[in-house]
Amino acid sequence: MYEQVFLKEGGESRRTPWHQDSSYLAVGGEHLAVAWITFDPVAREESLEFVKGSHRGPLYNGSRFELGDDTAPLYPGAALPRLPDIEAQRERFEIVSFAVAPGDVLLFHPAMLHGGAPTRPGQRRRTLTLRYFGPDARYEARPGRAGPRVRDFHERMKPGDPFRHEAFLKVGG
Repeated sequence: MYEQVFLKEGGESRRTPWHQDSSYLAVGGEHLAVAWITFDPVAREESLEFVKGSHRGPLYNGSRFELGDDTAPLYPGAALPRLPDIEAQRERFEIVSFAVAPGDVLLFHPAMLHGGAPTRPGQRRRTLTLRYFGPDARYEARPGRAGPRVRDFHERMKPGDPFRHEAFLKVGG
């Protein structure tokens, strides 16, 4: 579907707030995946964290990544529930994380609640994320103009339509 490159340098970045990528994407289904690939060694306690089983629902309103309120809704007034304050109540959630080495790939569903530790002084965390969809992916309208940002895509789609567009590259044979 698309890719993103992240560079976080120690002392310059805060914790990545808890969120679900699906809140920012107009796609749903089981055949969805995010590949998070690291270019630097990252210890478990400084790596991406996941709330185990959270991809099964509910889908929350996305975070605006607002300083001082990580749960501030991306779409005020939308029907999606507000994100729980996971960081303030970590003991209530089953949180998992993994140490990673350059080239390791963490693969997860975009509806999985996840966030990341801040980088400490002198540390660098470079990552590439790739987002994939498969045969059962369907268009799901989201509030606002949730991705993908492909010309005419949202105008051509109706909820439940197969998630397809000629701009998306095909992987495999």
